[in-house]
Amino acid sequence: MLALDEYESRHVCPVCGMDTDFCHDWDQVHAVFAGADVETCFVGEMRELAMTSFAKSGTVMAPNSQTTRMRPRPMPRQ
Repeated sequence: MLALDEYESRHVCPVCGMDTDFCHDWDQVHAVFAGADVETCFVGEMRELAMTSFAKSGTVMAPNSQTTRMRPRPMPRQ
């Protein structure tokens, strides 16, 4: 696990998850990709809505330390 942690901290970009030798090289990135599309992750959206609601509640003590957990719906009986 320590070797994996060292590899990831030296070679994996924390923004895109790609190898930093590639994603930090403007010429390589622009040779491979024509641009980017914007899509919505609805799980991320649900988490953002939950955090916004929580922030508006006035009970936030450490805003950068909050996290969310998805609550699955009960399985319907058949």
